[in-house]
Amino acid sequence: MAVGRWTLLARSTKLARSSHCLAVSGGKVIVYSGELKPRVPVDAEGDLKGATHTFDLQSPEKSWSQTLAASQNPSSATSGPHDEDHSVPTPRVGAGIATINQDLYVWGGRGGVDLSPLSAYQSGVWKAKIGENPLKWERLQSQNEADAPEPKSFHVLVAFEGQLFIHAGCPEKGRLGTLHSFDPQHLQWRRLADAPEPGRGGTALAPVNLGGNDPVLLRFAGFAGYELGADHTLDIYHINTDKWSTVVPKPDPASGYPGARSVHGFVPYHSKQYPDAVAVTLHGERDASALGHAGAGKFWDDVWLLLKDSEGYSWKKVDVSGSEGPEGRGWFPAVSYTDADGKDKVVLHGGLLTSNERSDELWSLEID
Repeated sequence: MAVGRWTLLARSTKLARSSHCLAVSGGKVIVYSGELKPRVPVDAEGDLKGATHTFDLQSPEKSWSQTLAASQNPSSATSGPHDEDHSVPTPRVGAGIATINQDLYVWGGRGGVDLSPLSAYQSGVWKAKIGENPLKWERLQSQNEADAPEPKSFHVLVAFEGQLFIHAGCPEKGRLGTLHSFDPQHLQWRRLADAPEPGRGGTALAPVNLGGNDPVLLRFAGFAGYELGADHTLDIYHINTDKWSTVVPKPDPASGYPGARSVHGFVPYHSKQYPDAVAVTLHGERDASALGHAGAGKFWDDVWLLLKDSEGYSWKKVDVSGSEGPEGRGWFPAVSYTDADGKDKVVLHGGLLTSNERSDELWSLEID
């Protein structure tokens, strides 16, 4: 049986939040944006606009540091539809971040009490250099802005093989199943094949190279007015052919399938102990709140490995009962990374609890 061990790395009341973004680069955890109160973006006052928060996984101090954005240049700051200047990314919820080498990218999100999508300018690709202090944000202008995704939130943003991929999410109305790629080197958008229906928010993509030059994006679950995943399907985007396929992985012989969920963790994962492992899914919302975004639903607290061998995909439930771990939650970001010893780990931060409180915890997961 696969055994998971949770470790609480840190807590910070100043960083309690949900619907935020998380990345790991160079052994450092990066947190950006989110909300503490429903529909109210954090880091929205004064110098905190455009700020990130960093935790050094290799430092014995186990503490957070804050990186502010560079002083805004009045000559470049102009008013937009949301009365925000255009020199830093506006405070937002439901955004996405990703890293390529030492560059941090932000795309999308919503702002304000009505959680309306940001303007096309603010929703676009923002870039900053990781490690710079203060951060110098740059709004990238593509060669084909007309082909960019429409402004939306609660989408997926992942980086894979030097490209940014943006999928699904919630525009002004409805939910989408679109997929776009952005080449940050050549500043080019590309509209890719739409995913299988239904359109959704709160889904997740795990970028994986299956070997033999077969890069794919794995998609599991999400929300389409109801929690997705009850049909046990796994959608697979094949990058080389620009096509989607759908499979039903084999169940765990003892535990069956992970339940339907959204706003969950689903990240790539590799293991010497389980060489067939390709991804791990964890936690997420199992029943939505009757209050919508203003309330908390019910959440899973489980962990599952997704395996891939010559016969196809299968699920393996991870036993996490032997260690004190995070209580069930949703609306949190999770990422995987490889530590200094070459071992894959998963970190999650914050999230919404059943009590309708936002967590301030940073957790690490190892699977043996």
